[in-house]
Amino acid sequence: MQDKGTSSHSPSFSPMLFAGLALRPLPVVLFRPLVKHILKRIELLYPEVFQRLAPLGHCRFLIVPTDFHCCFLLSLDGGKASIEVLQNNENLPDADTTISGGMLSLIQLLEGSVDGDALFFSREINVQGDTEAVLTLRNAVDSVDISFEEILVGRLAVLKPLLDRAISKAAMLYETVHKDFRLVHKSLVDPLTLRISQIDDDLDRQEDRMIKVEKEIKKMKTSRRNQTNTART
Repeated sequence: MQDKGTSSHSPSFSPMLFAGLALRPLPVVLFRPLVKHILKRIELLYPEVFQRLAPLGHCRFLIVPTDFHCCFLLSLDGGKASIEVLQNNENLPDADTTISGGMLSLIQLLEGSVDGDALFFSREINVQGDTEAVLTLRNAVDSVDISFEEILVGRLAVLKPLLDRAISKAAMLYETVHKDFRLVHKSLVDPLTLRISQIDDDLDRQEDRMIKVEKEIKKMKTSRRNQTNTART
C-alpha cells in the first residue's frame, strides 16, 4: 500500500466541495453499482476507447477526486476494464498512475470539454506515475466524443426531454452558485494575498538592509585592520 495522501493537492473552494461534504455520510458501497453501470455504459457506447487501451496490457489507474470521499481504481487487462470504488483516505492501493483533481475537472477531462493541457499546467489535475499510460488513456478518451448525459440516460430516451430540461436548470443553478463561490473566494482570499505580498516586500527590504549592513561591517573591519597594520609599521 502507498500513502497517496500527499499526492493530491488541496480541493478548491467550490460548490462541488460542499456537495462532497454533504454526501460524505453515505457509505462507499452505495456508489459502487452506479460507477460500475457507468463503466459498462462507456464500454457499450465507446468500445474504441478500450481497443486503444489494449496495448497497455495490465495497468491500473487510481483516480482520486480531491473534493469527494470516494476514489476509483480502474484496472485494465488487455483492454478489458473493471473498476473499484474505495474510501478516499491515506491508505490507497498501489497503481501504475494516480490522477487527482476536483470531481468536475475529472468529468470535464473525460468528456473532453476542457483543455487537458491547461488543467495539467494549472495543476487542477495532478498526475503521478506512468505518464505514458496517462497519455495513452487521454488519447483514447479524446478519440471519441464522450457524453456523460448519454451515458447516464441510456435506454430512458423517452424521458430525454424532461432530463434535458432538468440538466439545463441544474447547470444554470450550478453556474450561479459557482459565481457566488468565486465572489466569496475573492473576498476572502484577495485581502490575504495582498497582505502576504506586503509581508514579502517587507522581508525583501529587510534582507536588502541586512546585506547593506553586512557590507558596512566588512568595510569597517577591513578599515580597522588596515589602521592596526599601519600603526604597527
